[in-house]
Amino acid sequence: MFNEYLKLFLTVLVILDPIGIIPPYLASSGHFPNNIRKMMMRRSIFVAAAVLVFFITFGRLILNFFGISPGAFYVSGGILFFFIAFEMIWNKPGSKRTPESSVDPQEAKMLAVFPLAIPLIAGPGLITTIILNMASSDNWLRPALMLTAAIVPGLIIDYIFLRCGSLLLRLIGTTGMYVVEKIMGLILAGLSVQLIYDGLIKLGIVQL
Repeated sequence: MFNEYLKLFLTVLVILDPIGIIPPYLASSGHFPNNIRKMMMRRSIFVAAAVLVFFITFGRLILNFFGISPGAFYVSGGILFFFIAFEMIWNKPGSKRTPESSVDPQEAKMLAVFPLAIPLIAGPGLITTIILNMASSDNWLRPALMLTAAIVPGLIIDYIFLRCGSLLLRLIGTTGMYVVEKIMGLILAGLSVQLIYDGLIKLGIVQL
């Protein structure tokens, strides 16, 4: 069970990409004073947590309502993960930026919701991970607890990296962040292929 949890936690951490969200965070909040940036960090984490809790609670119901089988969602989730990994691997330095904005400081709360909370933190990759895991077991409580135990420390790590974003950028530089993001993308690409394979098995297309 520990190995299963560790795999889930590492998957969540790779998708959250705490290093990769630093450049867009700095780009969208760099012109605000320090106290406003701290508020934006806290609000973005809380909003993202609320979105993720919603999908942990209702993810299985969403699948049942639309009649989507777990195998089909595994395949679609794997394809989605692959495109995310592809973008992580092939994007160029400085390409991961939020749209330029000339908003007033009073609108910082909106920036904390979009694009920081959604989709940079609670993005399609993490939502897909939640629904996949909720669909993989007949027992609702077990995957819900596992996901919560994996996501909570992941969000804490995200918050720490956001707090240390400016310092981290000075320490490892743009090149260091670029290299780490590529490594994470390679890991996610491997996970995406495994998801597609598992989904084909669940659909009966591939036999063990």
